Amino acid sequence: MIDFTNVEKRRLSYELYYRWISFATRFLYFRKLEIKGLDNLPKEPYILISNHQDGLIDALIPIFGIPRHRIVFIARGDIFKKDFVAQLLKWLRVLPAFRVRDTGKENLGENDKIFDLAAQILKDGNIIGLFPEAALQYDKSIGTFKKGFARIAFRAEEISNYNLHLKIVPTANYYENFYSAGHDALYSIGEPFEFDEFFDMYREHPEAAYRQLSLKAQEHVRPLMLDIADKENFEQIDLLREVNWDVKGVAKKRMSERLACDQKMIEAVKKLKEESQDKFGMLMEGTRKYSEQLVKLNFKNWLVGSNIGFVGMFLRTLLSVILAPIYVVLWLLCIVPYKFPDILAKKAKDKRMIASFRFAIGSVLAIPIWNLILFGLSFIIPWPWWCSFILLVVLTVLFVPFMALRHWFVKFYHRWRYFAKQGNDADLMQAISLKAELVEELGLI
Repeated sequence: MIDFTNVEKRRLSYELYYRWISFATRFLYFRKLEIKGLDNLPKEPYILISNHQDGLIDALIPIFGIPRHRIVFIARGDIFKKDFVAQLLKWLRVLPAFRVRDTGKENLGENDKIFDLAAQILKDGNIIGLFPEAALQYDKSIGTFKKGFARIAFRAEEISNYNLHLKIVPTANYYENFYSAGHDALYSIGEPFEFDEFFDMYREHPEAAYRQLSLKAQEHVRPLMLDIADKENFEQIDLLREVNWDVKGVAKKRMSERLACDQKMIEAVKKLKEESQDKFGMLMEGTRKYSEQLVKLNFKNWLVGSNIGFVGMFLRTLLSVILAPIYVVLWLLCIVPYKFPDILAKKAKDKRMIASFRFAIGSVLAIPIWNLILFGLSFIIPWPWWCSFILLVVLTVLFVPFMALRHWFVKFYHRWRYFAKQGNDADLMQAISLKAELVEELGLI
């Protein structure tokens, strides 16, 4: 394994590229990234912990989305196997943590070195970020917190004679879509907390102190995220969230408002399950039938029940004809960095990691390289030299309108399918009826 000493050291190359990746994170990959609670961030040092639901994207948001805070992140050790990748991650200020299922027992001893290094980084006044769950969670719920972050926290205090006053900052991600760019996301930063009440326990029984700190940290992260604890009925409850957006009218609102709406609905459904198993069972069964109809029709929930009339569809078609030439030009200019990551993403065993491939390879590497190629080729055009530099600036932000138009035409296609089925398709009429029943029941809980 390569030497990770001085991983926290600031490098000019990193600081220069940081600006680009920060821009790509906040404005290119996401349609809108809402960061809530920046005022809660204390002065260094602190440990930043977060839920883990979207691979590398989860780490990139705090690393490049929080201004003026340079975080050293800890990630799963299996991605450090190749020295080239390990050197790149070190440059990005990322440390490895080793899990038995990824790298085998032979590398677990390396964790002691990494944890000691992380503790020293904290003692020196820097920031460590990590995912206490130590694995992706696929059901929009909070997983069991492992003891790794607690070991680092107590070790940092220990080597500072318990005078570091280290704080732990709970954070959480909430995504509109896990798999593609051009959607909204929320990053919530909670109030920091200390853990000095466990110091005496740590001196006598370290494992017990790790466990207590993990439980305390979990309870601080939970309110910041979407936690669907009912694993058995997860798919139905997750679909009910979207139906509830229609009831509450929050689909177009900020992600923080959507999260609040989701949390309130999940609590209401949980209460219904506790008070009336029969009513809860009927709600889940109705949602399951509605889900089956959506799959049968190949429609998303937002379409069902839409009032798409002839005039509205005609105007959308006319606008699409006008926008089509613009989209074709944008497609030609952006398709290489957009599609190239998908070629490599096919090798990913984990579907949730596809978004990470698209961001890391697309936004971080492919877009700037492709733009520089087009910039170089532009000098062939017989125009003033300064026009090429204007082109480079335009190319930098071109991905934003490209993704917006792409989503427009995808939705336009499905609206046409829906418009064609209105009034004469039995499956669609049944889906509309089932959704109306769900909307009525949601209004009663």
